[in-house]
Amino acid sequence: MKPGAKNLLYLVDLLSDLDVRQLNEIGEHCEWLRVSKGQEVISQNQQTTDVYFIVEGSVAAKGYSVEGKEVTYAEISAGQVFGEFSAIDQRPRSAAVEALEESYLARLESAQFRTLIVDYPPLGLKLAELLVRKNRSLTDRMFEYSTMAVHQRICTELLRMIETSASGGPYLIEPAPSHYQIATKLSTHREAVSKELARLSKLGIVNSGRRKIEVLDLERLRQMAQSGFH
Repeated sequence: MKPGAKNLLYLVDLLSDLDVRQLNEIGEHCEWLRVSKGQEVISQNQQTTDVYFIVEGSVAAKGYSVEGKEVTYAEISAGQVFGEFSAIDQRPRSAAVEALEESYLARLESAQFRTLIVDYPPLGLKLAELLVRKNRSLTDRMFEYSTMAVHQRICTELLRMIETSASGGPYLIEPAPSHYQIATKLSTHREAVSKELARLSKLGIVNSGRRKIEVLDLERLRQMAQSGFH
């Protein structure tokens, strides 16, 4: 571990209320990992229970069917945590986790993570809030799958990406995920995403280019997501 690396834990939202001494103690118990883009960090159904803090980069939590169909549950960015489900209930991994870009992670054994929660009660409350947010997100997606047509789900996902985009423009998604990556989030196929983006471009609602999607008419996009007009 490079000198001072443990102090990067202050970037993790779950640990942000801890002081430098506490962060240093946690950092000493972590294994620090540099992972490359596309590298699998956790395998689905793997019998491990460590928790991971992302200090640089981002990862995606994914599931794979027996036939090999890929579903993306969530993208998890720097400052966040993953692996906490198995760390808490000691059950096998419910999803695979793959690096979306070169990332720097801190891995902590589940026993030490559970002790941390007991020793610092405010951290336990923040963890509960995090789990509630994740549950709400999954509930929202389940509702979308059950009630929305594919083209509505694509419009809704574009709106969601605008809210979380770190690009300079207010309605610019850059770098944009590939059509295949969007499809894995929405339980559809790449062709459906490509067809819908082409249609939205023709209607003057978006401008879709290589690794970039610009929303030109936000209100119409919202209307199409809500009403299902096709």
